[in-house]
Amino acid sequence: MTEIGEIIKSKSKDVDPILNELSLMKQLISERANPLDLLRELISNAGSKEVGATEIKVKYTIDDEGHIFEVIDNGCGMDFTGNKEYPGRLDKFLGLGLSTIVGIKADEFSWKGLGSKLAYQSRRIEIETWSGSGEAIRVDINEPWSTIGKGLIPKPRLFTYKADPGKQTGSSIKVFGHPPHRKEQPFTIEEIKKFLLHRTFAGFTRPRENPPKIVLSVLGKSEVLSFGFPELHFCQEKKGTVFVNEQQSMTLSGTNQSILVKMHGFYTWDDQNYGLDSNQLNTGLILSVRGIPYFPLDMEKYGSRNLRTARPGVNKCCLIVDCDEMQTEMNISRSGLVDSGKADLFRSAVAKIFEKIEGAAEYLKFRRIQEERKTVAGAEDLETKKLNLESENQRWVVYQQNESAMPMVLCREPENENDVLCLLWKLEALNALPFKRFETLGHAGTGPDLIVHFQEDEQSNPERYASVEVENKFYNYILHGHKPSQYPRIICWEVGKTSKIQIIKTDKKYKSMAVREALQIHIFSLRLLDGVKVLLKKEIAKLREATKV
Repeated sequence: MTEIGEIIKSKSKDVDPILNELSLMKQLISERANPLDLLRELISNAGSKEVGATEIKVKYTIDDEGHIFEVIDNGCGMDFTGNKEYPGRLDKFLGLGLSTIVGIKADEFSWKGLGSKLAYQSRRIEIETWSGSGEAIRVDINEPWSTIGKGLIPKPRLFTYKADPGKQTGSSIKVFGHPPHRKEQPFTIEEIKKFLLHRTFAGFTRPRENPPKIVLSVLGKSEVLSFGFPELHFCQEKKGTVFVNEQQSMTLSGTNQSILVKMHGFYTWDDQNYGLDSNQLNTGLILSVRGIPYFPLDMEKYGSRNLRTARPGVNKCCLIVDCDEMQTEMNISRSGLVDSGKADLFRSAVAKIFEKIEGAAEYLKFRRIQEERKTVAGAEDLETKKLNLESENQRWVVYQQNESAMPMVLCREPENENDVLCLLWKLEALNALPFKRFETLGHAGTGPDLIVHFQEDEQSNPERYASVEVENKFYNYILHGHKPSQYPRIICWEVGKTSKIQIIKTDKKYKSMAVREALQIHIFSLRLLDGVKVLLKKEIAKLREATKV
């Protein structure tokens, strides 16, 4: 009797999986995270030790073809062999596939030819290179992305020519219309500089012997970049800032795979002193591989419990986590880590470092600094307020019921909404408000500021549980986005200037009206009430002296 397994075995055969490498390349190229990633890859190629460049020029402009990027180096140049078994540098740059470069020795920062692949997402590519021997080479590639979109392989056209006497070795790679569909506003020199210094070889995160000079030229403006991640140049210890320099090695259980993770940078209460801002690409936890900063990591996911929150918070941290073993664990576009055992080991190592940092006495001392500062600031603020109130220039709100009555000082001239509430309630207690009835029932806190029983005058309808909005100046009512249907009545210190809405005066000097959304807003200004005056101390003393007489 024949067993089922034998039948399966007798009919089985090896099958080669279908691989459309061109479609794969198109998808990988499309997944690049940022159009400036092209510069990251081209600069990495030019900055590798094997190339030996002492100067790298980065140029950007824009025309009818779109964004134009160019990277020029004075390194060893690229040779061309035309031999798949022994490709030259130019062969490898022009190669579009993955399998053809497996096993071929790569330069310091090379990653599956990503630089050339991103360059293919363009309208045109021009390459000029000379290695110092033989003829110089020029390569033109027309409509590479359009060609790939048609399922075809772009055909570079290669020209050779005799190098001019005194010609310098090196390469120039110029990419026109990258990517072809982008037609937005041109990049500024600040935008490109920010990206280069925080996401490319230009922002190297380690000491680098004899780094190349990097010159950035954007739309005609040129600048020599200071080499290295800018925020790592800060090293002077100051109260309120803690510099980090920790490392952790770990081995994957049951294997001989080990990784070494180093974390450096700082966390601070004084982020403005260091130019930290999420828009500047310099906050949080940033992965660096072989010295090149690539992308941010989620601090919570990687083990931070306190630094990531308000103690001091992600945007007050500038932490670089360096791990060369993550070179093989990045996705093709170098925009994130893949799901792997080594990536999990890396995450555990980073978590160990965070555990050490957040459990250290130095961090606990750091956390107390902000409380100390709040206490000091509170005392200083209180002292400032006292000095202002004691000043001869302080203006006071005074209420005088009639010319013979002794003037009463109610409060300082209002500077905010709370001052207006203070004044309003004192006037209410003195029965000095000009309304038939005004009885505060509560300060809402949310929604309308006050709930009151209100009757404006004898001819008005009495309203129970009416809403009243309180502002220092009327224009705050507009800035705060209040709706007249919900807040038809406002009491303020003064109307103030506003160009967004017309103010209509009434026969009552303290009352104005405005129309918004086809509804009337009734505005009552405390400053214009009868008996209310604003005086300096010396004026108050003079008025009191006159009243005694």
